Amino acid sequence: MERVFDVEQPVPEPQPITPVAGRERIAAMDVLRGIAVFGIFLVNMPLFVAPSKAFFDWESNPLWTSTPDRAVTLLIYIFAQGKFYTLFSFLFGLGFGVQMIRAAERNAANFERVYGRRLGVLLAIGTVHFMAVWWGDVLHVYALLGFLLFVFRDCTSRTLVHWVMWLTFLPVAAGIVGTTIGHFVEKKPAVARDLQRLRNQERQATKMAENIRVYQSGTAAEILADRAKANLNHLAAEAGWSMELLGNFLLGLLAARHRVLTSVGEHLPLLRKLACAGLPLALLFTAGDLLYGYQHPGEPDPLWRTHTGLIREFLCRPLIAYGYAAALLLTGVRGWMTPIAAVGRMALTNYLLHSLTFTTIALSYGFAQYAKIPPVMGLLYCVGFYALQVPFSQWWLRHHPYGPAEWLWRSLTYGERQPWANPR
Repeated sequence: MERVFDVEQPVPEPQPITPVAGRERIAAMDVLRGIAVFGIFLVNMPLFVAPSKAFFDWESNPLWTSTPDRAVTLLIYIFAQGKFYTLFSFLFGLGFGVQMIRAAERNAANFERVYGRRLGVLLAIGTVHFMAVWWGDVLHVYALLGFLLFVFRDCTSRTLVHWVMWLTFLPVAAGIVGTTIGHFVEKKPAVARDLQRLRNQERQATKMAENIRVYQSGTAAEILADRAKANLNHLAAEAGWSMELLGNFLLGLLAARHRVLTSVGEHLPLLRKLACAGLPLALLFTAGDLLYGYQHPGEPDPLWRTHTGLIREFLCRPLIAYGYAAALLLTGVRGWMTPIAAVGRMALTNYLLHSLTFTTIALSYGFAQYAKIPPVMGLLYCVGFYALQVPFSQWWLRHHPYGPAEWLWRSLTYGERQPWANPR
């Protein structure tokens, strides 16, 4: 493979890798992280406070049936569901690329060791969060996949593009072929299929009722046991999801190499296509597909909608996410975005605050509001809590160089206590 980062002679004096200084931060990355934190919060909120089926099967679930609640869930699906973890995973790969480039420029010999420790600490934080706080943690997945970036660090940009294309289009093609074959070889008559569907719905309703009982009024031991079972199921589902995340990581690595965030003028044609064509077309397709489900709740999906669902999830979702990013880059980072950048600088702290706060509100060991916070109320909580995080993040960063979780992450990564307070 062609090595991308060859160091010209004379070789500069090796320098150790140190935490990123404030002057080295890329403002657009912090703003995009701050936006992604809010978008992820929008999607996670209904999962903190109710069974996941109430959100993922929103078209027909019996928990939230009012028109406002269904409309709010529909809007979250159109504009947020999946878009912001796509954006965040892209930024994760971008961050790896930026740090790798800076390490090469400084002739740093300890990049692999330091970044490996960084991923190891993130894996530990994510595992504790996953096991003890909330099943929907993504930190452990990011950390594990992050080690694969070392495999791709010396690949040419052309090779990375090929990998991104395979990881993006292969799941769509495989899904369309598999569901089509399954549809035409299905031997059950329509009556038997309908009966099976009703039995599945009854089974899911029973499972949801038990889930609500455990999390709303069960003991801590019952909650931990149920969470452990859910975590095992979730781990099994992460394999397929990881393909998508890896593609986002590699696209971020490509963006870092080509300095998309710092040399916007060189990429205007691509950014305009994403923001002015890809984003609106993908939103229209997504809205149309989901509106069909909104208008036909409880009905079995026809084959064509299974196919449009795959296109919506694997093609439209990244187009929307990258369209959001492109629109921001074309607009430019404005002064009024500084508060959002502060949230992005403390992304790990703010992400953990979401789950710690709202699982405490929802579960029996806290305020026992599980399955009592409908989507409309959850949206208001989400907007209100984020509105508090913005000034809190600004205030904290006036007095401290890092958020609390970021401080711990960096201290463990570099093996020494990082500064807690800003110099006066």
